[in-house]
Order: sequence, then C-alpha cells, then structure tokens
Amino acid sequence: MFEPVVWPDDADAAASFLAAHEWPFHGAPQLTTDEAAKIQVAGDDTVSFWVRDDGETIGLVRVFDLDDLADGSPLFDLRIAPGWRGRGVGTATVTWLTDHLFTTYPELHRIEATTRHDNVAMQTVFGRRGYRLEGRLVETWGSPDGTRYDTLLYAILRREWAAQRASAGE
Repeated sequence: MFEPVVWPDDADAAASFLAAHEWPFHGAPQLTTDEAAKIQVAGDDTVSFWVRDDGETIGLVRVFDLDDLADGSPLFDLRIAPGWRGRGVGTATVTWLTDHLFTTYPELHRIEATTRHDNVAMQTVFGRRGYRLEGRLVETWGSPDGTRYDTLLYAILRREWAAQRASAGE
C-alpha cells in the first residue's frame, strides 16, 4: 500500500497527482501542474511515499525536516484523493508512517504534524493514532481568499509510540 516516491523518476507523476485534486485544508486548495512541481517530494531532508490501493494512487505523504532527527522533529504532509477520504486511508497511512519513521530512524525522538482547526477528520486521525494536541497557533494559516485559520500542532514521542505497540501486543 505504501511505496517510496523515486526521484526524479516520479517527479511528473507527483506533480500530476497534486494538480489533479482539490486540497481544501491546504494553503493552496487547487494547484496548477507548475505549482505542484515546485513542492519538494524528495531531497536531503525530505522523503515521500505513494499511498496505493490495487495499483491505483490514492494518496501521497511527504516527510520533511529529516536533517536533525536527534534534536528536531520531522513534519509530514498527507494528501488523500477525494474519493478515498473518510474511508480509513488517513488513519492507515498515519499508523504506517509513524511505525516506519520510528523503526527506520532509531535516533528519532518525536514526530510532529499540523492541521487547520477546521479539519476535524485529520484531528480525529491524530487522536486515534496517539498523537497529542500540543498547541494552537492563532490565525497563522492563510488561504488564497484571505481567510485566516488557526494551526493545530500535534506530536507523538517515541516512548508513547512504543507504549502503544506494547499494549497492542506488538
């Protein structure tokens, strides 16, 4: 279900996927292909993964700020295609990504994620996966129409993730 984005081979596919859908809870809800091509999906501190179902691309998750794992906290950006939202794909992706990051990077202490205050679905996903609400940044998330939204900051620590796995018998 999760496959690494291969750079630069997947550059056009990533831009096409991002431009093909509306992203109502992101800074730019609709991207042109040129705008989407500027979004970094791979690099020194960024990795991305396709979310797929039977070969169909249904999402993309980007992880960035991987350059200082011992002291920093990587962030991630999750985008699920409209026809797949509300079907558990976000929860499955955050579960997989959290497991993947903590098992792949032993020095990683915490993972952070942000969402807009009106994105109730993403807040639900974070709660289900053990991410804790750590803060609210008032009117920091702008939109093209000038509306300002609050940013909610969520995080999970390695020890919290390990405790969840232990209680689940993993």
